[in-house]
Amino acid sequence: MKVKSVSTGHFSLYVEGDMVREQMRGGFMDDVTYAAMVDHTIIVCTDAVVVDPQRRTFFLARRVARPMKGLWWIGGRRRKGETPQEAMCRNFLRETGLSLPSERFDLATIMEYLWQDREQEPSGRGSHNLAHQFTVCLTPTELATAAHNLDQREYDLGLGLQEFDRARLVTEHAHHAILDLYDTVFP
Repeated sequence: MKVKSVSTGHFSLYVEGDMVREQMRGGFMDDVTYAAMVDHTIIVCTDAVVVDPQRRTFFLARRVARPMKGLWWIGGRRRKGETPQEAMCRNFLRETGLSLPSERFDLATIMEYLWQDREQEPSGRGSHNLAHQFTVCLTPTELATAAHNLDQREYDLGLGLQEFDRARLVTEHAHHAILDLYDTVFP
């Protein structure tokens, strides 16, 4: 059987056969079906934090949707059959209105979360998420576009995308995962 290796940074993805991956992807799930799926599986996501390497800063939004309420980066679920890069490009376009090539995203690490609550009912059952964590640099124009296009169902539009150095992340009580990623990106 033919196996194709896809570069994902420090991790490997192997695609077996000539399967048309688009046919693997499912469609929309109603809320009841999605809630049952969250109860029984680990949700795989792709997330990107906007960085300014010269200033050693992150640009974060304030999420209003559970389970990741508070300061966070941009992202969403990965679909079956997608590579992490394909999912990142799709999620970033959906969340920001920016269509960026996959080469703009750099895989920094993979993170895993066990959340005690979630947006979908029954919310108290929580969720288990695994995320391919990317970084991306944006031009000032792209940054303004991204901030303007954030989804109001998921983000506080009043905050937009704000710049944070490590000291401000600590002051703002950012989640430990954000501080850990900051230390990974800016050792």
